[in-house]
Amino acid sequence: MTIAASLLAACIGAVVGSFVALVADRWPRGEDIVVAPSHCRDCGRRLGARQLVPIVSWCLQGGRCSWCRARLPVDLLLAEAGGAAIGLMVMAQSPQWPGALALAGLGASLLLLVLLDVRHLWLPDAMTLPLIVAGLSCGQGALDLVSGPPLADRVAGVVAGYLALEALRRGYRMVRHRDGMGGGDPKLLAAIGSWLGYAALPGVVLLAALAGLGWPAIEALRGRQAGGDTPIPLGAGLAVAALFWLVFVQL
Repeated sequence: MTIAASLLAACIGAVVGSFVALVADRWPRGEDIVVAPSHCRDCGRRLGARQLVPIVSWCLQGGRCSWCRARLPVDLLLAEAGGAAIGLMVMAQSPQWPGALALAGLGASLLLLVLLDVRHLWLPDAMTLPLIVAGLSCGQGALDLVSGPPLADRVAGVVAGYLALEALRRGYRMVRHRDGMGGGDPKLLAAIGSWLGYAALPGVVLLAALAGLGWPAIEALRGRQAGGDTPIPLGAGLAVAALFWLVFVQL
């Protein structure tokens, strides 16, 4: 990659990350995502161009609204930085446009799922189920847009990913008489299996578990205190682990 291409990919990724953060904020509230202008949640002032430059605006404003000085969510900065990183990953791993668009869609979807799970412990079927179809369609043996394991391994990844976590979820509920995992986590692991294949799932789950150990530190960064009863967003860990696996192991 040239420096110019890298900067362009990072900038586009940061813009996408900013939009993903907006979707994660408005979708659970049932608000319009496309037409309604961006505004401060505290004072309601409409944001201008200077407040909408990804990463740069957040840093120059010190993480606060320009008018009411309310704190901006650090999730916004992390989403924009994550989007920039995904843009670089897409450019480095898939220089051809069809594959790049497929990977960009996967990266943006996983980033949105991270934000939704962290903020709302919500992994909507409208995101996870289409990811399964896309993973089976885009991989080797189908549209062949991205490199990866054969289609049979991806199908096995869907089945193994879903059944493993669903069995764990139901077993926990049977023993403890309460839910310890949401119903979206098995579907997300199935979606990850549809892209990475069954062989990657143990490593992805291990990385997600290790990420969960650092959740108290992440909550402190977000200005919150994590206790013994604080729920850990497993889906967010799975999504981050899948992105790590894409960059450093599989592709």
